[in-house]
Amino acid sequence: MKNRFIIVYTVFAAAVFIFALSFFGFNLYKEYSTNLNKSETRYTNLVNDIRTLSYNQAENTTAFSQAIKNAVGDAEAYSFIQVRRDGETVVFYPAGKLKEETVSRLTRTFSTSLTVNKQAVTVDCNIYLIRPDSIFYYARVSFLMILIITIITVIMIIYLNMVEANTTDVISFEEEVENSENENSFDETDTDKETITEEPTTEENPSDESISEETENEAVTVTEESEEITENTAASAQESEISETAETIEEQKTAEVTPEEVRAILAEPLTDEQTSISEPETKIEKVKLPVEEIKPAKTDSIPSGLFDPVTGIGWESYLLTRLNNEIERATASEIDLSLFVIKVPGIEKTSEVFRNICNYLAIQFQFKDLLFEYKDDSIVAMKISMNIDEALNLADKLYSDICNLINGTNCRIGITSRSIRMVTGERLLMEAEQSLEHSDADSPIIAFRVDSEKYRQMMEQY
Repeated sequence: MKNRFIIVYTVFAAAVFIFALSFFGFNLYKEYSTNLNKSETRYTNLVNDIRTLSYNQAENTTAFSQAIKNAVGDAEAYSFIQVRRDGETVVFYPAGKLKEETVSRLTRTFSTSLTVNKQAVTVDCNIYLIRPDSIFYYARVSFLMILIITIITVIMIIYLNMVEANTTDVISFEEEVENSENENSFDETDTDKETITEEPTTEENPSDESISEETENEAVTVTEESEEITENTAASAQESEISETAETIEEQKTAEVTPEEVRAILAEPLTDEQTSISEPETKIEKVKLPVEEIKPAKTDSIPSGLFDPVTGIGWESYLLTRLNNEIERATASEIDLSLFVIKVPGIEKTSEVFRNICNYLAIQFQFKDLLFEYKDDSIVAMKISMNIDEALNLADKLYSDICNLINGTNCRIGITSRSIRMVTGERLLMEAEQSLEHSDADSPIIAFRVDSEKYRQMMEQY
């Protein structure tokens, strides 16, 4: 409906502009054609009136001059008039101008010499074909029409921009509400998990009772078989066995975070509310795992939790899941996305230096959800709403600061961006790796700049 209104109004405004210009041109052309035919008749009548007046009055008096002015009539129709008798000027208009000064394409020149009562009478004049006041009148009308439609157009543009801004605010508000609902549902899910985790603990009493009964029976048997063990020693042994058994049961019944749950969390788009509130991450990191699964670094088994506890950033196995999700979000929002592959050769992931680099990158990229381990000595980082030129400027700062952190050891940075393309996470990661491979000591920062038009043509061929 909005687009249809804009089209209709555009056609209407264009029609008004065309009408205003046509009105101006048509009326001037009409007046030019009319005066071109009437100018000769006007001049002939003027000459006849002057001839008659010259017969009646033989001397150049004020009355004779006034009579000629009355015969001229509307002096605005003439750009120049001069009437002379016996070399003496009787009527001259306009004062101070010569005949040659008033000649133009908009005037027509006439000149006649008469002999009346043996006196020479000369009549020279230039008659307007288009009068200046007519040009002013038609130009003013056309200008007013154009001015009115221009003012209306400006008002419409301002109004539409305000409506669009309000619509954008409403959409952003709805997105915030939706994100908050998602966050609430996420919190409810965590609450349900905690409830599920806590439910078995409420049933510990029956299990403790059964354990205590079995332990008591064993203690009685031991007491009957060996009278050397005193009742106090049996009671302390009983309590220690019960506490150890209860701890084992509690460890086994503690909730675990499965890889499927982590992937479900990563599939959610990153929002400001979710990044500013770190409770979900804290809950996941603080979940107690079985003893055999707690390891300092990633192994061949499926990683647990969102982040590696050693480096503090995301596991490499979750990189493509997050990257594809952020690419889809950037494509839907029509914004750019830049991908960084930062390589620090010779530094182990378990070292304190690597941990410091990860902490520094988390500050620069604001969210550690967008940082992931990559291979043995690299880190992959994503930056939302950043083009390739802005990414190069950021990479210069990152390179300088990281070199200071690693005591002068050179690092390498490969960069690429979505650049308004429909690409996959695998494609962006490959481009960033290719950029990294082309880097050296002289050029430690290499960016993959894409020609969007050629890329589109290449994709159309496949």
